[in-house]
Amino acid sequence: MYTFFLFAFLFASSQERHHNYWSKAIVNIPLNEKLKTEIELIHRRQNDFESNNLFDKNLVHATRTWIYYKQNKDVVYGISPFAYFSNYKIIQKESDAVAKPTNEYRFTASLELQHQLAMNFYVVDRTAIEYRAFEGSIENTTRLRNRLAFRYDFNSNYNVAIGDEILINTTGTDALHIFDQNRIFTNFSYKLNSSVKLDIGYIYISRLPQINVDLIDDNNFYLNFTYTLKKRDN
Repeated sequence: MYTFFLFAFLFASSQERHHNYWSKAIVNIPLNEKLKTEIELIHRRQNDFESNNLFDKNLVHATRTWIYYKQNKDVVYGISPFAYFSNYKIIQKESDAVAKPTNEYRFTASLELQHQLAMNFYVVDRTAIEYRAFEGSIENTTRLRNRLAFRYDFNSNYNVAIGDEILINTTGTDALHIFDQNRIFTNFSYKLNSSVKLDIGYIYISRLPQINVDLIDDNNFYLNFTYTLKKRDN
């Protein structure tokens, strides 16, 4: 209930911003105690021109794979050997709503570090670098991203987090577009059982697309569904 009223307040207080809905379905496949793979199916929507309905138009369709190696409870390495994104234009004028999407192939490596600050209270730092290859005339880019979050675990089934992530273009862009995005977020995670987990959250993004000279601010409300396959005993 608290989350519902928070989202309602944020939406009502920012009618001039762009509004998006993000959803993700994740299949988590444990291979052993340290190694797992994930398959992500991503769908995002956005409001149309002169509309505040965040479900109006397509924003992103994507498929991504991950391989994670857990060195210990505080250190996790990740690599995404393949991801395909179909990115629609952010709608700022009527013609944007009918523009064809841009197709992107993405390759990512990441490192996540966790530090316990107090009982059930953690700081989590994730650094990633991703190579983005675009179809057509768009120049390929390399993007560095860093996310710092604070998480409180109520128990093994519930936790809340708040944090910030900055995304910086390191190659394939001009000096005006080194800054890509900044994301301020909050997340509530609920584990229904050993197989099913839900994440619901909000992200406030300031972004600077390559074709823009001014920042675009948008509200992003998201729901992620994760299903973990049971590991077979050898």
